[in-house]
Formats: sequence, C-alpha cells, structure tokens
Amino acid sequence: MNTIEKFVVHKKFNHKHFTSTILAGNLKDKIVRDKFLISQGLNPTNLVLANQVHSANIKIVGNTDSGNFIDNCDGLITNDKSIMLGVFTADCVPLLITNGTIKAAIHAGWKGIYLGILENTIEVFKNKFSVHVKDIEVYIGPHIRFCCYEVGKNFEDLFNLKLQDNKLDLSRIVFNKLKNLGLVNIFDVNKCTFCQDDYFFSYRRDKTSKRMLSLIV
Repeated sequence: MNTIEKFVVHKKFNHKHFTSTILAGNLKDKIVRDKFLISQGLNPTNLVLANQVHSANIKIVGNTDSGNFIDNCDGLITNDKSIMLGVFTADCVPLLITNGTIKAAIHAGWKGIYLGILENTIEVFKNKFSVHVKDIEVYIGPHIRFCCYEVGKNFEDLFNLKLQDNKLDLSRIVFNKLKNLGLVNIFDVNKCTFCQDDYFFSYRRDKTSKRMLSLIV
C-alpha cells in the first residue's frame, strides 16, 4: 500500500499537514495513531488533541500539553514549534490555520460554526498573537459536502440562507465567513467524506466511531 494513499494534503497550503484516510486506519485509536505517526517520521508524544465537544472554544497550548487531550474545546492554537496539533473528524470540517509561526487545528461541525468557532479562532490570532489576517492561510479538509448533507429547514434561520434541495453547503459557509473576516489564502481540498466511501470515514453514512486525523506540524 502506497503511503501517499494514507493521507490527503493541499499542495498550496505552505505548512506540513495532512488529513488521514481510511487506509491509515482509525486514528482515534491510540495504537493505530502512534504507529501511523511514527511511520511518517513524527513523534506521537508531541501531538496535542482536543476532546471536541461541538463548542466554539479555543485553547492556547504549549509543550507542557504534549501528548494530552485538552478538555472542553474544539480548537487548539500555539506558537510552540515543538508540538503538533490535531483534530478528529468523520463529516465535520477540519481546519488547519497558520501564518507560518502561529498554528491552529479546528474541529468545525455545524454547531461550532454557528456558535462562532471561526470568528473566535481568528480573534485569537489577531489579539493574542498580533497576526495580520492577510498573513493567515487556511486548509479546509475533507468533510460532508453540499452533494450529501441533507438537513432540516431550521438551518435556513440558523445560517440566514436558503437551502437548495434541503442541503447545507458547509464549505461555502466556512469560506464566506473566513472571507468576511478578511482572509484571502483559503485552500479547500474539495473532498466529500460521505460519498467518497472508499477513502473516508463518515458518521452520517455509517454511524461509525472511527475517525480521520487532521494534523498540522
């Protein structure tokens, strides 16, 4: 099995990163995750993960958090080069964000997006780390896309939009929010977790507990 098939990247996102695929296994499993990271030349003890509660909470982390899960948050941000940040997904939107020095990993489901996780993240970049928005790059990883994401009519009020065929376009919502926040360097891998069933886990499709890992080094 070719290593390149075990993860996807966006070539224009100028920071070492990946989203794993089914071929890498269930990276929510620590044994599988550690083995995969080691195979990629990465030290598992340097990885910091969020426990992911579908919130808009962002936590600033450092090397004392290495190897740990951080409670009550869906976003991690750091200026520490010694650690990696990661989030698990199986339909929600994984976002990796950096200006080259500050980096973040965000788990953005519809609820977190509605509650303001994107706005909160960029606010931390600006106010805590004095980063100019024009210097920020964003990687939008594989997630359930417009082709497959059927929702209820209540989402029209939640996001102030008109649904087409009762389907929600998370990609467009994320892209527009980031643009409205002043970001210009937004890179979407344009892959759907639901319909690309040979490559990605999907909770909505299979009710699986298995997850991909999106990681920024």
